[in-house]
This record gives sequence, C-alpha cells and structure tokens, in this order.
Amino acid sequence: MKELRLQDLTVRAEVFLEWKGELILDSKLAKVLREIEQKGSLLTACRVVGVPYARTWERLTRVEEIFGGKLLEAKRGGPGGGGAKLTKLGKELLRLYFGAEAELGGTLRTASDTRVTGSMPDLAVMGSNDPALEVLIGILKARKPDLDVEVSWLGSAGGLAALMMGDAHVAGVHLLDPATGKYNVPFLGRYWLEGRAVVIRGYQRELGIAFRLDTRIDGISDLLDHKLRLINRNPGSGTRALLDHLLKQAALDRGVDPADVPRLVRNYDREVKTHVEVAKEIATGAADVGITVRYAAELYGLQFTRLIWEWYDLAILKEAMRRETVRELLKLLTSREFTQAVKRMKGYRITSEIGKMVSS
Repeated sequence: MKELRLQDLTVRAEVFLEWKGELILDSKLAKVLREIEQKGSLLTACRVVGVPYARTWERLTRVEEIFGGKLLEAKRGGPGGGGAKLTKLGKELLRLYFGAEAELGGTLRTASDTRVTGSMPDLAVMGSNDPALEVLIGILKARKPDLDVEVSWLGSAGGLAALMMGDAHVAGVHLLDPATGKYNVPFLGRYWLEGRAVVIRGYQRELGIAFRLDTRIDGISDLLDHKLRLINRNPGSGTRALLDHLLKQAALDRGVDPADVPRLVRNYDREVKTHVEVAKEIATGAADVGITVRYAAELYGLQFTRLIWEWYDLAILKEAMRRETVRELLKLLTSREFTQAVKRMKGYRITSEIGKMVSS
C-alpha cells in the first residue's frame, strides 16, 4: 500500500456565519436553502443534501428566532397548494454566504455536483411525538419493509406547518383551542389548511405531571416558585402549548404577569423532543418535573398526576388521502392489531370515533 505523503493532502476551507459565537449558517444549511429555491420543498432539499429534516427544521427555527423574521414562507396556489420559498431575508442571508465563500476562492457545491437526487418518500409523517403512533408506523413498516417512510418529530404546530408546505402527508397533532375546547380542527385555518386537509380521529391519551418519589409537587403553580427543575418540550409541540397555557393561568391566579413565566420557572428553556426523553431526564435526576404521557412516566417508574385526557389525531392532506400508503396507514389505524396494542399501553384509550373524520 502506497504511503500517504503530505503533498498529497487537499486543503479545504468552509465558511461559517456566526452571531455572538452562535452558528447561523454553514455549508450544509446553505445548500439546503439553495435547494429550496430550486425545488420548492424543504423535505426534498434535506434529502438531496443528506441532512435530517427535524434537525434542519430546528436550525432554521433558531435562526429565524435570532433574526426575528422568517427565512422560509409557504407558497400558495398550484394544483395541490403548498411548497416553500425563501423570503427576502432568506435570499439575502444566502447571498451573504455566497459572497463570503467566493472571497475565499471556493464555490459552494450543489447536489448535482455530488450526483445525489432527492425525492419525496412514499410516506412522510411529521408532528407531535407519540409512542402509539410509533407503534402504528412500526406495524406498517413490518408489513411493507421496502416502504420509504420519513418520520420527523417537530411538534404539532411543526407538523401542520409541514403539511402547509407540502412536506408531509400526515401530521400527528394534539392542539387544544382554549376558546372552543376543541382539538386540532380549529388550527387548520391558521395554517392555510382549510379545504386542503382533514382531521381523522385518533385516540385519547393521558397527559400529566411526571416526577420522582422524592419530589413533592401539588400542581402546576408550584413550578412558579423556581425550585423544581423543569424539563420542557420543544416549542410548537402540543404539550408545550398546554403547559404554557396552564402556567399563564397559574400566574394570573397569583396576580403575576404571565410574561414573567419563563423567568419564574427553573430551567424553562431546557427542552427535549419526545415524551420518553422527558421521563428519562426526570428518572436520571437531571430534572425534577415535566409534562408527559402516562405511558412514558410509568415506563421509567415515575409518579404521575393527570392533567387532561386529550385527543391525538391525524391531520392529512386531502390529496394525500388518495395515496396507497396513506390509505394503508388509515386502515391499520382501525385494525385489531393496532387497537389491541394501544389498549395494552397505560394511559391510552380507544373510542368508537377512531378513524372517523372530525368536523368543525
């Protein structure tokens, strides 16, 4: 074998755009933005560049939070509607990156340079993390092992946004509208999905406060004392939305400004993406309390105080209802194999409404 010589090494440099030490844009995210402009889809762009959709979604959300403006916006119109494009801010950011990269004498390689092609998967399921939905998808994969399935836990709001942009066929959602007391359907209009998507009734699950035996907590208001360490869920998740609503109500009951909640709750900004991660953080002592489903709490031997029985539903694009993979998923939703599996999961219950379309 020929020995490696120093003169055989290739020198490569990469441009990083940063703000106060925090990474804003690197070559991978820049490639994703460029592919979005060319293909009109964040999911396709991620598959072309070879990066996880959920991680990229998080990075884009963080950059938008820093700038206080959107990098992407949904396209409207077209046969099925949906799609994404860069905003003026997104284009200017990408132009700045290209300029800096060109000054260093490099060229940002595109997907065509690496001969990688991207395409939509057979089934894209996004939205709020749920152990029962994981079981459902697992059954589908077991029956059809060659199926290309993309699963990304983005939170309920993220799932609806992915539907809006045409990146998802199905979104798992559990968003409560306090004004009407209804779940999920009222939120379609907020994401331009009225007339484009339907809500299919799923199942109910028990959501509540999880904590260890050595922890004392009487209710949500105890979190405002800044003593108990919270492990929170990601913004956009239905669990986070419910907790924020309850914390604001508790603050008002105490005569406290709801805007002060993030300051009053210890570790409010510490976040994870799944219910099992919440339970694990508490069980290992990294946190004292969190909001999760009973199933995850009992999985880790935690104490659990119920807050609510909530509906976990599937929001589906109407055009996707014609897809064989979506029809198969809905068929499995009401199958004996799945419903019996869910009935064995603590904190879940199946009703006669499962699989039916939910009206407004």
